[in-house]
Amino acid sequence: MTVQTTSVPSEPSRAETRSLWLCVSVLGLLVLSGLALKLGLRSIDLSHVWSAFTAFDVQSPDQIVIREIRLPRLAASVLAGVSLGMAGALMQGMTRNPLADPGLLGVNAGASLGVVICILVLGVTDPAAFIWIALGGGLVASLLVFLLGGGNQANPARLILAGAAVSALFLALSRSLLLISQQTLDVYRFWVLGGFDGVDFDTIQALLPFFVVGVVIALFAAFALNALMLGEDTARSLGVRVGFAQVLIGLAIVMLCGATVSMAGPIAFVGLIVPHLARRVAGANMWWMLLFSASFGAVLMTAADLLGRLPLFGGNMQAGVMSAMIGGPILIWLVRRYGVTKL
Repeated sequence: MTVQTTSVPSEPSRAETRSLWLCVSVLGLLVLSGLALKLGLRSIDLSHVWSAFTAFDVQSPDQIVIREIRLPRLAASVLAGVSLGMAGALMQGMTRNPLADPGLLGVNAGASLGVVICILVLGVTDPAAFIWIALGGGLVASLLVFLLGGGNQANPARLILAGAAVSALFLALSRSLLLISQQTLDVYRFWVLGGFDGVDFDTIQALLPFFVVGVVIALFAAFALNALMLGEDTARSLGVRVGFAQVLIGLAIVMLCGATVSMAGPIAFVGLIVPHLARRVAGANMWWMLLFSASFGAVLMTAADLLGRLPLFGGNMQAGVMSAMIGGPILIWLVRRYGVTKL
């Protein structure tokens, strides 16, 4: 008679796997960053890319393109990927819903309504002027979702319902206003696709505090979220202040998503797809989940922006469109391989 035993992966082996995947994702991001600076409608020689940082020549058109256009786009795409990836992981962890998306808190819908009103009422057409309007609209919508969801007594189910209701209302108002003015629609449709055209370092610098605060809060809240994923009663028995933890997580999501939407417009699929990829490597530990969601999100967003600038796609395909084209097949593959219940 023989006894069969099953081996359980040890913690060191899991730690080694995590370290390996983290190195792979960072290396992939570095490679994509180099390609993003070199490639576009017109490819730039690597020597000019290197010289743009070591011996900048203000008379060189190639180096000016790298420093003034491609480098800000690269920084913006990395920030957007990190933020949306982490926000998606937080949202799915807090609601315990594998199909939850950061947009459920109403940030995208609120920002969209703010931009539409800004164009229609104030006549603003410069996308750079949308930043604070979009951020304010996202914050207002998220606050409304939080209050309708029960405030400090909110639970995941009520937050999801409140978010869906507020998002539907704000999007309906936006579309109604767009029917009034063709000019408003013409300006709005470029912003709503989501992309990094026109993003400069002044914009990034203005929004950087929101990104930093959101990331810090997210990492701080990860430990409480590990307990919340076991259920609210279990979390309370472990000493977690559930209401305060939910407010903290919601604030991190709003900061991360609000800053991203303000900078680049609403970008779909990143916050939905990336956490599922990160979960395959990180396991149930939310701190590692956030770390891998940030790195995988940065890789996905950088790749989407790079592909959209290649001649194959006309050189001006918005990153929001490309992220959906990349994220859709990935979601289908995940569902077919693991099933919805195991996502």
